[in-house]
Amino acid sequence: MRHTKTLFFLAVILMAVGALLTLENLGLVAGVSRHWPIFPLILGSGFLWLYRHRPIRDSVLLWLGVFISGLGIFFYGLNFTSWRLLSRLWPVFLGLVGLSFLALGLASRSLLFHAFATIFVGLFLVFTMVFSISFKLWPVSFIIFGAALLVLEMLQRRGG
Repeated sequence: MRHTKTLFFLAVILMAVGALLTLENLGLVAGVSRHWPIFPLILGSGFLWLYRHRPIRDSVLLWLGVFISGLGIFFYGLNFTSWRLLSRLWPVFLGLVGLSFLALGLASRSLLFHAFATIFVGLFLVFTMVFSISFKLWPVSFIIFGAALLVLEMLQRRGG
């Protein structure tokens, strides 16, 4: 019964999207294709919903849900600004990986996931400073990684 409702919902969504895109192709509706990032948002939200509602919480579902939802939000932003910004904003992908590991670390209280989150968020910050703000800021990476090591040390003391 539940499977049938899911298929019905998916069928209705696909038909509605197909109809809207056809109307846009015929020139009767404008701007529909700019909203394609809703699909990664829905997919990511679906992974997060599965993570919360399954009896056994699969960490892969959490990681994918956070990452794919973040991609949808990022792509929405690029759709309404300019995709040329991607040449400077590519470190956002590293930040999304870091946020996904941070979500896993918070959910599982695992120091390993916190370490991965720290590494990827640190790389995001460093590359953002170097490629988007100023190349002169690369030494700040030492400060960020040093602070990250201190945070990891504090977390390890608390856990151990």
